[in-house]
Amino acid sequence: MLKAYYWNLRSTLRHALRKPMPDFEKYQALLRGKAGLEIGGPSGLFVRDLPLYKPLKSLDGVNFSGTTVWEGRITDGAPYRYLGRRAGRQFIADATDLTRLPAGSYDVVISSNNLEHVANPFKAIDEWLRVLRPGGHLLLVLPRKESNFDHRRPVTAFEHLLEDHRRGTTENDLTHLEEILELHDYERDPLAGGREAMRQRALANFENRCLHHHVFDPALIDRMLRHFQLQPLLSHTTTLNHIAVARKPA
Repeated sequence: MLKAYYWNLRSTLRHALRKPMPDFEKYQALLRGKAGLEIGGPSGLFVRDLPLYKPLKSLDGVNFSGTTVWEGRITDGAPYRYLGRRAGRQFIADATDLTRLPAGSYDVVISSNNLEHVANPFKAIDEWLRVLRPGGHLLLVLPRKESNFDHRRPVTAFEHLLEDHRRGTTENDLTHLEEILELHDYERDPLAGGREAMRQRALANFENRCLHHHVFDPALIDRMLRHFQLQPLLSHTTTLNHIAVARKPA
């Protein structure tokens, strides 16, 4: 619980000290008045850097477990509090399996710094698009590797993501573990506790989901969106993140 408190406090302070990114109004205009679903939130980024919570009509949230490093303890069906007193419904479900949610039930799906924690990203996107209505919007925020502990790792090949999807890679997969342990910048990630501590944590990754399985850049994100026949609309790279929003075909 203390670790969850630390993560939340660090995120809140980090975003509170920054101004909104340039052209954030363009993103707000696309999502204004929409009913949304957030995967792996709530996120301080959508309060300050890219303030999307306020223009949304409503927002539900999905997290993979009732206890996470980032949120602490949460309860399925409880209020999902994302902006002051505003709250939707909290769902406990894996990002790759949203079968409890009806198809086409949301206008918007948003996800910040989440997809890199998913072993089978294309399976997750398949599910996110299933619950998104035709003509709805998918917004992804993924970490810019140069600004974090992944900066020594190569960008994941698009063909690798395709193969993960084809093989039905599950969320207990540790294919990238040795690469991560070898190239991880432990000085930028003091919470990792060094290589051996990180290995032990990674062996329980299905329970904690802390690993960054894959590394993304704008070209890979754009290719992913087009692979799913989405229409890219906006994209930006900030100091910390790559941001992209695309429309599902009507």
